[in-house]
Amino acid sequence: MPNDTIVRAPYNFVPFTTKILEYKDKIPAHNAVDPALKTGEIHVTLTAETPVFVSDGNKDNPHFFRGPDGAIQIPGSTIRGMVRQNMQILGFGLVRLGEDMQDQRVFYRKIADARGSTGGKLKEYYHNALAIESLKSPTGKTYSIPQNVKAGYLRRWEDGSYFIQPVTGDYLRVSKKALVSAGLENCYAQTVSVCYTVSGDRATAVYRDESGANAQRGILLCPGVDTGGDGTRGTKPKPPSHRYIFPPADESAAPVGISKEDELDYAADWESRKNSLKGGTKINGRQLPYDPDFWKLPKDGEEKPVFYIHHNGHVFFGMSPYLRIGYRFSLKDGLPKSHWEKQENTAFLDWPRAILGWAEKEDSRRSRVSFGGFPAQGDPKEQSLVTTVLGNPKISYYPGYLAEGKHYNQEDFQLRGYKQYWLKDACPTPTDKENAASRLRPLPAGTRFAGVIRYKNLRPEELGLLLWAIRLEEDCYQSVGMGKPYGYGRMKASIDELREFDLSAMYRPEHLCAAPAAASADAVQGYIDAYDAAAAKAMYLKKPKKRPSITSTDEIRDFFFLKRTIRPGDEVSYMTLPEYQKVGRPLPATADFRKEAEEAVQAAAVAAFASEDNSLEAMKARLAQRFNSK
Repeated sequence: MPNDTIVRAPYNFVPFTTKILEYKDKIPAHNAVDPALKTGEIHVTLTAETPVFVSDGNKDNPHFFRGPDGAIQIPGSTIRGMVRQNMQILGFGLVRLGEDMQDQRVFYRKIADARGSTGGKLKEYYHNALAIESLKSPTGKTYSIPQNVKAGYLRRWEDGSYFIQPVTGDYLRVSKKALVSAGLENCYAQTVSVCYTVSGDRATAVYRDESGANAQRGILLCPGVDTGGDGTRGTKPKPPSHRYIFPPADESAAPVGISKEDELDYAADWESRKNSLKGGTKINGRQLPYDPDFWKLPKDGEEKPVFYIHHNGHVFFGMSPYLRIGYRFSLKDGLPKSHWEKQENTAFLDWPRAILGWAEKEDSRRSRVSFGGFPAQGDPKEQSLVTTVLGNPKISYYPGYLAEGKHYNQEDFQLRGYKQYWLKDACPTPTDKENAASRLRPLPAGTRFAGVIRYKNLRPEELGLLLWAIRLEEDCYQSVGMGKPYGYGRMKASIDELREFDLSAMYRPEHLCAAPAAASADAVQGYIDAYDAAAAKAMYLKKPKKRPSITSTDEIRDFFFLKRTIRPGDEVSYMTLPEYQKVGRPLPATADFRKEAEEAVQAAAVAAFASEDNSLEAMKARLAQRFNSK
């Protein structure tokens, strides 16, 4: 990568396949064992190369997960999730909405991005959408007003749907002097019933009671400190200097209906931001946390003052006049065409689903693979408690999540693919932000976990895909548990034994209850090769004078590059806030890093060759030494 770039992240992506591998065989019945198919057990060991932590679910006092017998272990559900995502990539699977990814409209706010940054053009779009205009106060100070934004009260109908009842007139800004006089200058993330007097477009006096001449009743909305909202980890603007008065609702005005889509999009956006909203703000050196429910949709009988705007056929609303609005397109529009075309085809099957099953309201199929827990071997001890902010990356950070630096307003945007964390040595970043922090008690590097994965009625090539998803390539690693952005959970997977059941032999009188046969390492590779050949044939991959292989595809090459490359921590850390604000290009793709590494290897090989004695006599001597000939 160019030396002048500051773009980095602890993650990158394996591109979604543009051609999905369809499963065309008939799925065997689950209530019988077919002797012509493969049934058996895979005995696997996972060895921690870096500290690893799988939580027991207790956020306040977390410990490593334990099974029903009280033994420390990695649960089977975690192993299944790990294997399934690998199978999605290696099996060229279909990305299903609601199962592999949730479709939603991403929200954003762009007010003051740096000139020339990736957000510059989007800032212009945002300003135009809200019709932000600069005005001057009577004292000559410049301030801005979003002309397209209105005010109202968010309410809930009896059927559970939502609507906004507009206010009488318009909302009012409150002068700082009035806030100080009322003792409300440090009011954040709350509403207060007040009386007020008006001059122009401002409330010049605010009271907690009915004192004051010509006072009017209303609701004072005190917004909280927003954390940026565009995936920029650590963003912390200054507390807002303005509060807003909402006059009573105009009950004679037509209510503004909220569609189910807009309701769900707002709820999803709140869910993605609620952990960061807990951080609150510091006033006089004292941390004042917020209750994230302040921004939550109201319950029955409640109402909340909100700002709203009609934009692109939607109604967007929030607790600030500079509210977050949705992009033109939702996430599903960024999938390759082959994926969203098959969403409605319930009869379509890909390999991962055919092997691991599915559960839907109208149809289901049991998995032909079962995953048991992987107990820790020996008596490993939990390390000291680590408190850190895991910094879950947000899909709203489009320079990281979308290809070619596009954003969700552009019709041709493309999602980058399956997110994978770079491998690196464990390097957690401590934090004192208790409200936003995660707590880990990892087991040390070197801890071993052993377990059994059972399979039934698999064809040889299906077994090959399963084995490949477990073992990967010889020099690759799995990633397990929490803390992946900081290097935790790098695991080496080894298949200790593949036990195959010979059903025709097991049920003969002379072999009754015979032990299953153990397959060799060559047999494991043979099954993987069988899948490779079958997939390559189905994908119509061709290589002159060479057996076709899916390992030649960009998706598989990128996947194994991410699974084998251990990067220095400072090259794959989260960026600081100043770095985010200056980002002028999108995150480079995995393929860019892979090609750079391949070119470096080739250059080193050429340099090594050039430095050798390449005379005819020297080459003959090297050949003789290699083949032990005289």
